[in-house]
Formats: sequence, C-alpha cells, structure tokens
Amino acid sequence: MKVANSLAPESEIILSIGQPARDRRLTDKILGAFSHAYASDEIGVATILRRALEEVELGPMPGKAERRASNALAQADLWVEFVEARKAYGRATERQQADAAEIEESRRDMVDAYRRWSDV
Repeated sequence: MKVANSLAPESEIILSIGQPARDRRLTDKILGAFSHAYASDEIGVATILRRALEEVELGPMPGKAERRASNALAQADLWVEFVEARKAYGRATERQQADAAEIEESRRDMVDAYRRWSDV
C-alpha cells in the first residue's frame, strides 16, 4: 500500500539536502530570529534584526582570537531569496488553472534557492 507524502515541499528539501550547521555565536542567534521573522512575514521585525545582524557582524571585532568572521549577512540574504521563491511556488500551486510547467519551474527555483542558502 502506497502512503501519500504529507510533507510540504520545503520539508522534503530540508530532508534531502539537510540544514546548515549552527553554533552558539550571537550572529547565529540573530540570524535564526531574522529567518523566523522573515518566514513568518514579520517584515518590520526582520528589518530590525537584519540591522542588528549588520551591527554585530560588521562592527569592530574585540580581538581576532575572540571573534571569527561569519557569513551571517550572506545567509540572511539567501534566506530571503528562498522564502520569496517558496512564496512564488505557493502562488503557482494555488491558482485555479495552474500551468504544470510554471509550477515545476517555481519548484526548481525554490530548491535552487534552498541549496544556495544551505551551502553558505
């Protein structure tokens, strides 16, 4: 008996590709909050958190041994690309007369955006 797959497309992507490793840096915590806010469509909060991320990442380093550079801003920008691609995929699949080619293209765009984000 074949069981229908109940995972959302982004869940399937995460399972097949994996999630980027995170550690305990402040930038990682802000990035996590930013990602959640943006994905939840809390754009005002996401904007504030991105500014905080810039301040932490681009601000003066207390000592080279104390703090290593991160790529949190690049991850934030790639996350935005993924979320926007996911929204486009959702819009394509929700239309009454959805074009199969358009749906497949938007699905590929979403997978590619996730892959770029997870590779950083």
